[in-house]
Amino acid sequence: MITSLIEAFLLGLVGGAVPGPILTGTFTEILNIGFLKGIRVIFYALIAETIGALLVFFIFYAVGLNQLAIQIISVCGAMVLFWLGYQVWKIKEINTESKQVLTFPKILLLTAFNSGYWIFWITIGVPKALALDTSVYGGKFIFLVIFELAWLIMTLALAFVFYQFRPLLQRKNLIGTTFKVLAVILILLGVKTLLNIF
Repeated sequence: MITSLIEAFLLGLVGGAVPGPILTGTFTEILNIGFLKGIRVIFYALIAETIGALLVFFIFYAVGLNQLAIQIISVCGAMVLFWLGYQVWKIKEINTESKQVLTFPKILLLTAFNSGYWIFWITIGVPKALALDTSVYGGKFIFLVIFELAWLIMTLALAFVFYQFRPLLQRKNLIGTTFKVLAVILILLGVKTLLNIF
């Protein structure tokens, strides 16, 4: 049982450190509207991903997902990444009064169409959670809580480190370039998603 709990924590830490749309979006929002408003992305993602994991536990795992379903989810996820990349590309200056680019509905879309997320939960997360469930009552939920807590710790830590570099990245001559780099990362993640389908 202890091994399963440690595994859940380590998987969460790694999941939080993996560069992806949530981390990129968090960095974008920190640059654009500041640390406290920017980390809302992390909490939105935490809620969205927890909802998704619970869906996997209760629906998708029982029904199962075939390869075509995963491919369709991947294509939709790539389109969402391209759309967000375009929105980030248009940011030309830092405006702490500006609207947040990554709102909760957009984070829900990102989560819903992130095939890597679903593949992780279907192939790794749920089996490990169910294994823990056989040794302790409510183990799948304990796994989920520990995983998400570790994910939150890592993502907040990376956001804080990134925030420390914000003054450097906010220099007039770097603002546009920094947001364009973040936009390209989002677009490349979309391309990678499409390439993984075929």
